[in-house]
Amino acid sequence: MKSYYFILAFVLLIFALVGKVQATPTPPDAPVAPAAPSSPNKPFALPKDAVMISEDLFRLRPSKDPVTNETVEAYAIIHKKAHFKDAFAKLQRPAKTSASTCYGYLASGAKWKWVEPWIVNPANGSGIPDNDVFNIFSSSISKWEDATDGVVGNSAGVNVIGDGSTTSATLVADTVSPDNLNEAYFGAIEDSNTIAVTIVWGIFSGPTFQRKLVEWDQIYSSVYSWSSSGEAGKMDLDNIVTHEIGHSFGMNDLYTSFCSQQTMYGYAGFGETIKRTLEVGDISGINKLY
Repeated sequence: MKSYYFILAFVLLIFALVGKVQATPTPPDAPVAPAAPSSPNKPFALPKDAVMISEDLFRLRPSKDPVTNETVEAYAIIHKKAHFKDAFAKLQRPAKTSASTCYGYLASGAKWKWVEPWIVNPANGSGIPDNDVFNIFSSSISKWEDATDGVVGNSAGVNVIGDGSTTSATLVADTVSPDNLNEAYFGAIEDSNTIAVTIVWGIFSGPTFQRKLVEWDQIYSSVYSWSSSGEAGKMDLDNIVTHEIGHSFGMNDLYTSFCSQQTMYGYAGFGETIKRTLEVGDISGINKLY
């Protein structure tokens, strides 16, 4: 009889242990780190409902700012590779001192009213070191900030964009709604003639004093070979980034031959370095905006 009770107790103990193991939840899988480089699976393309406002400027569908819950809209600015006709226009460059009116805005008064951090995924297929990519973005931002007081080189401008950092995470330019993240990366773009795209979210209508910028995203086409030294046959990263950062400050493209040497001229070519420095129109425009 004692033997029977012993066996019964042993069996009950086994069932209890098995039940305890089955009742213990398994830990969730650890998050998977995003792959680098940062290119999304699909090439970047504008939404089908994007509305063309002017040459290479498109308005996207309004959305909500996740921070303020305000209704915001976005502009997508397409930076194209120059064709022959655009290169010919550049031959008609006026003197630098005659172009102080060469500037335009995404919307009058639409500017940054607070400082936000930004991130860049420096992974690229052109062999430019990560640190060089980050330094070019930082330098380009500093150029525009330095010019906000109308004088270049005196370091008396306004801190507009904020500090940056690098990441290996996959970044995606936001075309549906802002995500409170200012980001830049290299990736595939559906239109092979497009060098880069900048998307700027903000309030661009209503009373001028209420207009503002709330986010910027940039994608640099991985179709092109990039250089940090103005190599022929490659896109100069400093040249293109300085132009694109102008959009992040609220500046619009220029498309007249009279303004063809300004940083915000809307076309660029291989080996071009003229946009590395701000010209009189760029300086005048950023000074009036900030």
